[in-house]
Amino acid sequence: MGAVLLATVLFTLLALRLTMSSSTTGSSSGGTTLTGGTAHDVVTLTIASPKTGTTAVEVRLTPREGIRATGSATAVTVSAVLPTAGHALPDYTAVRTANNRYQVASLPLMMTGRWEFLVDTDGQGRHDHLVFPLTLTR
Repeated sequence: MGAVLLATVLFTLLALRLTMSSSTTGSSSGGTTLTGGTAHDVVTLTIASPKTGTTAVEVRLTPREGIRATGSATAVTVSAVLPTAGHALPDYTAVRTANNRYQVASLPLMMTGRWEFLVDTDGQGRHDHLVFPLTLTR
């Protein structure tokens, strides 16, 4: 039981650190950028308005050094879950807006709490699933 509590505390601190050290986008209302990765890509998730309400999100896939991107299309879906309240959003298919950039124009975040943003990428012969934690306080 003590190990579970310690793991929970450490994970919460990591989520807070990501939230506090995240960079902001160039928009006037600010934004939050979280970075993760797979064996092939660095995945950057930008949440335009990290608060309750509706927000746009962008996913950028950057091939890792030494990995050559092939020409096949990548499908990107984004969803979000608030496990503590039992809320889950359906998968939203992101629209490709530029080279290796994908956007969901409107993602509804109905309440504060510790959200998990789920990003799935399909293409180039593989499927990757990433989870980005972010606590909304307003």
